[in-house]
Amino acid sequence: MLSFLNRIFVGPFYARNAGTFLVIVLLAFGFMRAIEHKALITAALGSPFLLAIVFVLWALYLLKTTSFVRQELTAPEHLFLQTFWLIPTPKRSALWLAIQTALLFPVIAYAYWMLTIAVDLQQWAPFWTIVLVILSLTGTGAWMNDYRFRHPSPDTFRLPHLAIRLPYELFFPTYWLRHEPLSLVLTKAFSGLLLAGVCRLYPTDDYDQRLLLIGLMLAILGHSQVGGQVSTFERKYMLFLPNLPLSWSQRFGRYALTYGLIWLPELLILLRNCPSEIRLDYVVWLWLTGWGWILLMHSLAYKYEVLPERWLSGVVAGFVIGLLAIMFGLPVSVWLVIGWLGAIGFWHWSFARSRRT
Repeated sequence: MLSFLNRIFVGPFYARNAGTFLVIVLLAFGFMRAIEHKALITAALGSPFLLAIVFVLWALYLLKTTSFVRQELTAPEHLFLQTFWLIPTPKRSALWLAIQTALLFPVIAYAYWMLTIAVDLQQWAPFWTIVLVILSLTGTGAWMNDYRFRHPSPDTFRLPHLAIRLPYELFFPTYWLRHEPLSLVLTKAFSGLLLAGVCRLYPTDDYDQRLLLIGLMLAILGHSQVGGQVSTFERKYMLFLPNLPLSWSQRFGRYALTYGLIWLPELLILLRNCPSEIRLDYVVWLWLTGWGWILLMHSLAYKYEVLPERWLSGVVAGFVIGLLAIMFGLPVSVWLVIGWLGAIGFWHWSFARSRRT
């Protein structure tokens, strides 16, 4: 039974959030060495405020896992899980604890690292606090999952709705904000913090423009799942869209505006944290390059059922190739042209092929 539930909840969760985890790994271990991680953990163990920030981040991750489980429980293809009621409550609770432990594995692994350092430093108060927090998060997540399972349609307090006519370009951003807020917050937080952190590195040493390009590439990879989310949203809520009398350029223009709105916060972050060593116009060209490459990833993912493992392999391969190209000095203008021409060309080709079929 446990292996069956793992295939429904655990495997799809990590596959769907592969892009986010890739950004976390690259951010955590690409720019920071083990000794720097240890220094950060030591500082957190000695500061209740920093430790509380870590716990808040863990709680946000817990909400992301429980939100995913709730979506899977309400999915039409998983309605057969209602037979889970036949399992006795103690065994069902143990299964939920096992599922939640697997979903919280990244947090538990990092907590174990913190515990080993706490033992070395004889920091027993933070040690037991971390243990209690991990146990509380796991138990709370299991209880929330079981509660949602026992109350599939709970009574909720609803605020009055405002009738506002939205343009098409705001359909997906509004849906993303209302129905998948944790995905939106984590995607934009990692992207924004990454770009701001890269900009703050410039005063510490002598860096050239390639560092900003590497940061931009990682921020783009943090949005690698958005194209699939847009495609899923339209297949679920906008089945009539392919039949509208719109040319390929009109469709592409609407998607360009949508992704421009999604990518706009990164422009504000780059302008706000622009290093003195970097020209302002270079930052604008950098942002336009990111816009084009996000559109290219959308064109590659839209309407295609790409296995998460293959998509993740492509993202990793793209990162390695892009990193080598940046280190060999490929300028931002070339990246800009490749991104926009690739997005336009592939979109035109896929649209023409769909019309022929």
